[in-house]
This record gives sequence, C-alpha cells and structure tokens, in this order.
Amino acid sequence: MPIRETPYYIAPPTDSLIKQYDKLFNSFELENKDTLIVEIPEEIVEKGSVSAILDLLKALQHKPHMIERMLFSFKINFIEKGTGIAFPESYWKYERQYYRWFHKLLEAPLAIFFLEDDDSRFYTLAGDLLADNKLEVKGDGEKKKLIAFNSDLMQIIMHRLFDACCWLLIFCHGSGFNPKIYIEAILADLDLPLTYQEVEKGFLRDLERGHFSHFH
Repeated sequence: MPIRETPYYIAPPTDSLIKQYDKLFNSFELENKDTLIVEIPEEIVEKGSVSAILDLLKALQHKPHMIERMLFSFKINFIEKGTGIAFPESYWKYERQYYRWFHKLLEAPLAIFFLEDDDSRFYTLAGDLLADNKLEVKGDGEKKKLIAFNSDLMQIIMHRLFDACCWLLIFCHGSGFNPKIYIEAILADLDLPLTYQEVEKGFLRDLERGHFSHFH
C-alpha cells in the first residue's frame, strides 16, 4: 500500500476557527517576530482549559510555511485575576496548579515543540508526576532543578515524549517541512534513551495504517 503524501489535518480546511487566526499569523510573519505571547488568564488555569493552545495549533497546520518559524516560539504569560498583570515565572514555576495545566497540553502532544521555555516543556511531559510528588526535585532558588525518577516513571515520560515526536511528524506530513532536526534537539535536551530512528519507525508504521487519533 503506497504511503499517503497529503496532510492529515487535525481540523478540516473548512473549519471556521482557521480564519480566526489569519490576522495573528500574518502579523507574526510580516513583523518578522520570533516570539508569540500567549496570555492565559488565571481562571482558565483553574478550569484546566487548554483550548486556546489547541485551537492555535489546529489553525497553524493550515499555514505550512509558518510551522518551522513558530517552533519554540510560544511564550506563555499567566494573567492574574483582578489586576491583569502577568505572574512572574518565579511564582508559577513552583505551583502545582500550573504543573497540571501544562500537563493538560498533552491533549495535543506536539505542543511541547512550540513552547519557548524548557521547564514548561518538561511540565507538559511530567507535570502530573511533579504535582503528585512522584518526582524528586533537587536544588532551590535560581538553581536549575535536577529531577530524579525511577525506571517506571522514566518509561512513562519516554512514552509521552515518543507520542509528542510522532505527532510533530504527523502534523508536518505533507507540508514540505521535515522537523527531524528539531525532534533530535528535544531528544538531546531531555537526554532520555529514545532515538529519532525509533520515533520515525513508529510514525511510518502509523502512516502505513493511515489512522491517527485526534486532539481531544
């Protein structure tokens, strides 16, 4: 059976949400930006809603020439109720509620490839484990946190990372853009026993089957 070359769209081209983001994408492109500020109100975090990021990604897939430029560009600002002021990173990076919110982004596993902040990417993969004290965090203050975990937890995180990498390949399939170097960069950064070759093999297996799950 020949491998399909056309995209697997998460949202169909006729979906009304796609045009809603035209102005944002055009601005990002014309103004030659490299960071996209995404403001998330505190009450949205409390509800555990990640639809703003999911919808943005669904629309982005229909702008294939923009995908590479938007990798690692999303800067998340969490906005305090009542003041409209963004919380400092020193606050939300130590709050379990935010660990859980980032973990919700696994509803769209490839989201980790669009987050600018490396801590946020890790929270997406393991925020639930951090919030439940299943991971050991070493260090404090401004020092880089070292996180120790056993082999069972490593397998959980590695499986999530595998899905995220495969999803990026699905997302980019048929777009003319190969995200291999970015997947390799994430794998190197997280330093888990997972290779690009293993990811690609899994992706090609699913591609031959012609069936992928959708974002929630």
